[in-house]
Amino acid sequence: MSAAFNRGRWWRRPRALWAVGVALLLSAGTLVFGAGWYFSDRLLDPIHPHVVENLSVYAVGRGRITLPSTTKTRTQQIWGMQWRGGYGQLFGPVRVSGSRISRNFRILEGRLAPGTKVGLDVDAYPSDPKTAFGIGYRTVRVRSSLGTFPAWDVPGRSHTWLIFVHGRGATRRTALRVLPTVTSLGYPSLDITYRNDLALPRSADGLYNLGATEWLDLQSAAQWALGHGAAKLVLVGWSMGGAVVSEFMHRSRLVSRVAGLVLDAPVLSWDATLSLGGSRAGLPGFVTWAADEIVSHRIGIDFSSFDQVKRAHEFHLPILLFHGTADTTVPIGPSRAFAAALPRLVTFVETRAGHVESWNVDPRRYEAAVRHFLVSLTAT
Repeated sequence: MSAAFNRGRWWRRPRALWAVGVALLLSAGTLVFGAGWYFSDRLLDPIHPHVVENLSVYAVGRGRITLPSTTKTRTQQIWGMQWRGGYGQLFGPVRVSGSRISRNFRILEGRLAPGTKVGLDVDAYPSDPKTAFGIGYRTVRVRSSLGTFPAWDVPGRSHTWLIFVHGRGATRRTALRVLPTVTSLGYPSLDITYRNDLALPRSADGLYNLGATEWLDLQSAAQWALGHGAAKLVLVGWSMGGAVVSEFMHRSRLVSRVAGLVLDAPVLSWDATLSLGGSRAGLPGFVTWAADEIVSHRIGIDFSSFDQVKRAHEFHLPILLFHGTADTTVPIGPSRAFAAALPRLVTFVETRAGHVESWNVDPRRYEAAVRHFLVSLTAT
């Protein structure tokens, strides 16, 4: 080969390498974007509650049940149990024998036979207040900017009402665990629904807005309660419901009517929650960062404004806060920091529970904390 030809090849090689490098960077960027978009879908796309009936009943009778031994069935906490045509409840000590466990069990609806497939349910009670406890209620319609949303209206003698706000992909049944305590003290309550719940009006983009728009439906419910006898309100939020409540407190014209908050495993920082989700999914940090940016762009929010720890100084009312150390969905760190920032206002009950399972782990402690908080709140 001639020297001129060799010189030509060497001139072309850096350009080729540069082109390959650009192609690799574009491919990597596409992969990161795709993974980030998928992760954002997991967070923003509306999901609807579904109890997976994946456990076979080995034996049932005389107030006990035998099930496969799993991480959850071995946990000594109260679980609801659902199967086609029925509902029951697991409670009491766990007896482990090889690959099986045995626990106390009561049937609340239907019948159950060995061989039936069942699923565990954190909400612990079936259907509605009347079916679960014999507590009377009526279904009312709350009109919001997107349409009408059903709510359970449970009567009481007090002029302080509680409004229950369930979390992402959950239902009004979330509040059933605390409802008997609230009702026994004479407090009326309104257990609400909001945009993107199953078979209800959807947001314009069809996505969860992580509290940024859902608070409007809570405001409509608060207005309904105030128009039907409430003088003061206590807002109760679980998981994303806590983010909805927080956004209400920052933006609603009705905030002066709120006497206190009860928050259970609340999302106080979406950044921290996304980081935990990415870590548990095994995603590299840069993919989680990409998902964070994509989520922010898709629904048009600034996550820094949703950091309640940084905005703790904006809260000026009593707050009862539950969070579990075993929560793998919403990190406990922001709850600890929030409580530390407001020591005179926040009563922090730290449990060993998983996500929104503090009642299930220790119902007596949970109910006592709620009772003491509400009584002290309305006594002032």
